[in-house]
Amino acid sequence: MNPFSRDAFTEFGKLLKNKITQYEKSLYYAIFLEVSAHDVYMALEIDDLKKMTNSLAMLCSEKQKQEKQKKGVIPEGELKATMKDDLADYGGYDRGYVQDYEDFM
Repeated sequence: MNPFSRDAFTEFGKLLKNKITQYEKSLYYAIFLEVSAHDVYMALEIDDLKKMTNSLAMLCSEKQKQEKQKKGVIPEGELKATMKDDLADYGGYDRGYVQDYEDFM
């Protein structure tokens, strides 16, 4: 395929995406995409590269929001810290003596 118009490039992009995503379960898929994208992006002008960077940052943000929604939001008050009062364990060991310094101030 030799795309020459915007529609042809759109169709080419769809075909390329379908071909590449067949291997998304592979262990080496992310590495392949990183290396391939690096090689392809080297030919871009700096302004186009900045657009691609912004686009990837937005995509990353959207994916993080989706992951957060999948995990679910913890309702307020659901998790509360509790602390055991270890000093209460020693309450019965004063043997009837009153603490001399209890009324210090």
